[in-house]
Amino acid sequence: MLKEQTIPVTILTGFLGAGKTTLLNNLLKDMPKQKVAVIINEFGDTSIDSHLVVSTKEEIIEINSGCICCNVRGDLINILKSLMEQDEEIDRVVIETTGMANPGPVIQTFLMDEQTATSFEIDSVITMVDAKHIWQHLKEEEPGQQIAFADVLLLNKMDLITEDEKEKLEQRLINMNPHAKRIYTTYGNVDIQYLIGKKSFELSNILKINPNILAETHHHHHNDQVRSFVFRDERPLDFDKVNKWFAYLVQFKGENLYRYKGVLHIKQLEKRVVFQGVHMLFAGTEGFNWATNEKRQSEIVFIGKNLDYQELERGFQYCLA
Repeated sequence: MLKEQTIPVTILTGFLGAGKTTLLNNLLKDMPKQKVAVIINEFGDTSIDSHLVVSTKEEIIEINSGCICCNVRGDLINILKSLMEQDEEIDRVVIETTGMANPGPVIQTFLMDEQTATSFEIDSVITMVDAKHIWQHLKEEEPGQQIAFADVLLLNKMDLITEDEKEKLEQRLINMNPHAKRIYTTYGNVDIQYLIGKKSFELSNILKINPNILAETHHHHHNDQVRSFVFRDERPLDFDKVNKWFAYLVQFKGENLYRYKGVLHIKQLEKRVVFQGVHMLFAGTEGFNWATNEKRQSEIVFIGKNLDYQELERGFQYCLA
């Protein structure tokens, strides 16, 4: 059965650690009456973000077999097709891309695939900008692409920079993308009315940035120096050893750690510990209690440049109680 209206799509992008999942949680809390399908794509073969997204009625779909802008665009098209075929209609799709994604091919999917374009319409492309670390990240290719394709630039972590740094950053962003609306925030707190339902996506602006987007077949190559490592173990971790290990990582490896996050099974605690880090900024909090029939397991992902797998593995093993 054909549906009369297209389903709006919000594409949420931004470099590793910019705050996309925090923003996603805030958006979902503000849309309690809508049926939202959330598609999460992670850099690497595990999905920590699905543990961090608020537990609501939303349908969470994970794509972990590759980057959404590269080899799994077919997966995205199939997921969208299955959403159209299910009995319960959805009101909106939100796609959280991996921090290493070029949004161009994702946008192209909604413009070039005939069935997808008939059923879905891009509402907005929101790029989270890490105001504290963006100058470091612009050395990589992806943050510039993410900024260029946005119609909304959400500058996050504004509490961590000065007024002079804000002015300098604002000018750089205007030079990179003069068409995008700029919104300033801390902890991803922003009124949903500025982001959802605005129909701010303009193909004409995208064509000014990339005139060939409707004709290109994208082959996006990530920086080979940026890699993702995952560690899992059902044995409990020692709290003091974990603190020492992360203190070491933050002090001596923070420059190369673009993103590190996970869920920890700590021997001394009945609740899981959820932690997130970006470079030298690190925070850990107690999460929910482990369910009675739930497998207690620590799961950590590190994403960064020139990371030493053996060294990280030794550190993880050191923490086992």
